Amino acid sequence: MRRLFYYAACLAGLLAATSCDDGSEDWIVDWAPVNVTIEAFDADGNSIISPDMPGMTLTFKGVTYTVKETVDHAPTGTKAYLAVMHGLLAVPQEVEGETVYRLVFGEIDGAADMDEDMVLNWPDGSQDIIHYHCSDHKEGRHPTCDRSWKLNGVKYEEDTFRFSGKSRAIK
Repeated sequence: MRRLFYYAACLAGLLAATSCDDGSEDWIVDWAPVNVTIEAFDADGNSIISPDMPGMTLTFKGVTYTVKETVDHAPTGTKAYLAVMHGLLAVPQEVEGETVYRLVFGEIDGAADMDEDMVLNWPDGSQDIIHYHCSDHKEGRHPTCDRSWKLNGVKYEEDTFRFSGKSRAIK
């Protein structure tokens, strides 16, 4: 009987010791790349975004990107999804039977800690600054990170930025 009690106690101790393990070493996190979406409208509410926007640029990490319409990249030979910098793309979408464009900038590596500004230079000569912050990546069963946005110094809740009162005019 003592032997049975001893084995039961050992088994209970073993189970208790292993049940506290959250398994965080067993989880591999593939952080999704980050894209920034930009919508812009004139004073009448019409979209000013088009595939041909002379004077429209976005500067990120010292590189200035101009608007382009196509994505040119070769497929990778891996199952992991790696961020591919496409630049500043004019992406069409159908809205009430009409083709409307929005700008999509990216992809930014979602696993990288950074604190960076994106400077938007508009065709009308105005400028806006989008600030992207990402840090404190915690991997494991419940991955988290501290990710936030600011537009011209003010906290912004999403990664789609909407601008109104812009003009296509080049100064």
